[in-house]
Amino acid sequence: MTELYSEKLQLERTDPNLWRLRVDKLGRENWDYISPEDTKDDPQSTYVQWLLNLPSFPKPSPKIHSGNHKKFNALEACKNGATFYQLLQDPNSGIFPCQYKGPMFMTIGYVALHYVAGIEIPKPKKLEMIRYIVNTSHPVDGGWGLHSTDKSTVFGTAINYVNLRLLGLPRDHPVCVKARRTLHKLGGALGAPHWGKIWLSVLNLYKWEGVNPAPPETWLLPYFLPIHPGRWWVHTRAIYLPVSYLSLIRYQCPLTPLLQELREELYVRPFESIDFGSNRNTVCGIDLYYPHSKVLDLMNSVVVFYEKHLRFNWINIMAKNKVYDLIKKEISNTDYLCIAPVNQAFCALVTLIEEGVDSPQFKRFQFRFNDALFHGPQGMTMMGTNGVQTWDCAFTIQSLFAAGLAEKEQYYETVIRAYEFLNRAQFEDECEPGSFRDSRKGAWGFSTKTQGYTVSDCTAESIKAIIMVKKSPFYAKVHGLIDDERLYQAIDVLLSLQNVGPFEYGSFATYEMIKAPLLMEKLNPAEVFGNIMVEYPYVECTDSAVLGLTSFRDYCDYRRTEINNRINIAVDYIKKCQNEDGSWYGCWGVCFTYAGMFALEALHSVGENYHNSLIVQKGCDFLVNRQMLDGGWGETMKSCELHTYVESPESMVVQTSWVIIALLLSGYPNKDVIDRAVKFLKIRQERSGEWKFDGVEGVFNHSCAIEYPNYRFIFPIKALGLYVNAFGRNAI
Repeated sequence: MTELYSEKLQLERTDPNLWRLRVDKLGRENWDYISPEDTKDDPQSTYVQWLLNLPSFPKPSPKIHSGNHKKFNALEACKNGATFYQLLQDPNSGIFPCQYKGPMFMTIGYVALHYVAGIEIPKPKKLEMIRYIVNTSHPVDGGWGLHSTDKSTVFGTAINYVNLRLLGLPRDHPVCVKARRTLHKLGGALGAPHWGKIWLSVLNLYKWEGVNPAPPETWLLPYFLPIHPGRWWVHTRAIYLPVSYLSLIRYQCPLTPLLQELREELYVRPFESIDFGSNRNTVCGIDLYYPHSKVLDLMNSVVVFYEKHLRFNWINIMAKNKVYDLIKKEISNTDYLCIAPVNQAFCALVTLIEEGVDSPQFKRFQFRFNDALFHGPQGMTMMGTNGVQTWDCAFTIQSLFAAGLAEKEQYYETVIRAYEFLNRAQFEDECEPGSFRDSRKGAWGFSTKTQGYTVSDCTAESIKAIIMVKKSPFYAKVHGLIDDERLYQAIDVLLSLQNVGPFEYGSFATYEMIKAPLLMEKLNPAEVFGNIMVEYPYVECTDSAVLGLTSFRDYCDYRRTEINNRINIAVDYIKKCQNEDGSWYGCWGVCFTYAGMFALEALHSVGENYHNSLIVQKGCDFLVNRQMLDGGWGETMKSCELHTYVESPESMVVQTSWVIIALLLSGYPNKDVIDRAVKFLKIRQERSGEWKFDGVEGVFNHSCAIEYPNYRFIFPIKALGLYVNAFGRNAI
């Protein structure tokens, strides 16, 4: 195992044997550091032992494995992978915990809130957070990027430098010296993008006059206007809701000696000499992914003039009250989790300002902060959300069924536990009235029921997984756990999410239907992300919806005529999204291999294959033409950023699995192509059945990489199982 940078520097660390992951029935994950005396009566889970690379992990030793090649075939590789993966399931909740990491701008909220509130972060967590930030620094220049595999940027370097200093690392520490040198080479923190400027302003390390406006008055506009925030993408409106409050009152925490030092360290010239107001649009070129439109710059200038000269106090009060009322609804709908850690931290700060540090409301936020704070071999970090519980459980069930393993006794409990979690994860109530939220009762989200946000593809994939279990006599014992009425509710919500109005007809977006023109993207203020202003149509979400709807249609007759029509228009949209070269662009995975798998599986579900569909032929040929010499496939994050296929230096397990699945379901005729890919998966499998991490699998908003650690088990198991089903138990 490669030595971590923190170990080379001999940074203080915690004892990995003392960490425990607590998971409740609803999938809440919380890390606990216990005393040595308590370890006897509180054993570590096999998942924690594996994650933290402890020798106590009961590594499987199958008789037939990748070390004895003559007897080791695809079936044995499939079973070995599934047997290993079982050890990573939490038996109490049924979920497969994982460190859903990658973005390097999540932890600042946790650290800043504790600093502003004067609350000490527990030492074990503080030490491991320092380790994670140090271990993800750029190996050459010591900075940080938007995500953990990115080049160094002002945004990533500035806020993670601040994190380290607030967590206790001194300014003369080698890590800080190296990072500061890189930050200054990039022009200093003055070139931070919008979100960076906001956090720096909150911490009194920047001036609000240098931050582009986020006027809360927009929430007072009539809802029919496209610019109303209630029509924006849920993540964007959830973040700019509390940000508009902070911008209105221009909140800055008191200046401390440490913050005074940071003012000196973050900039290339004295803080007091900087004209922040003239640097609203100053963004370092290396950070800039989505430049401002001229329309946005003009609008920002108009709003700045309005705020200086035309805003009346009564409007301030009305807008402030409206925003705080909506923040309280967001809190109520999610039990203080909010949609994700970025807006959770901003909402917590507003609550701290309104209610005080000792209020029950802020104390509940302190409790919920831990839901997304996750430990791992590199250290501890805030994840992209509070987990991927529902998403992974649905895919795990599907993978085991597709592989022909689900109805074997050895995997019975694994499927049962995941199925029972899906039962508990389905939404049972609606959101607070006036929340600008659609109906959610009967749907599923990405992580937990508590988080409370419906997601189209998560709902569809959960429906598909549940129907697999309900159709199997092997699982008759749990068939009644989720009755058909609950599936009807899920279908009702799923159909309500399809775009059947004026925007992108037939498609599915993520959380809601598209509610405003896509031209609203011209007002994107974030500078580091693309496609954030309104819901966008996604081929993967549309594919998953087709898979959920076709599974349901084969199961029962509820709304059959309408479902048939909805499937048809969704399939038409998928076909329309195919590029001239036969590819589909993936927005939530890296990248063309990911979208290609989903699209071809959706087309398979409606009877289209390589022999009867030109669309499928083109899709398969695009993928086959990019097979690498070792038999596999691999592409980098650059594919997502540049919207063109960018090959990685070597093949990757997950992306190879996606292509195998796509080709098998499409009935691709050249078996040799698939044989070579399956051999690659076998070679890359450890003797224990494990596949090691070899590259980031996920992405969001085109520019930020994020890891899905369980993909390297879920999809190879499915790919190998489908291969065995297609070519027999003794196939390679």
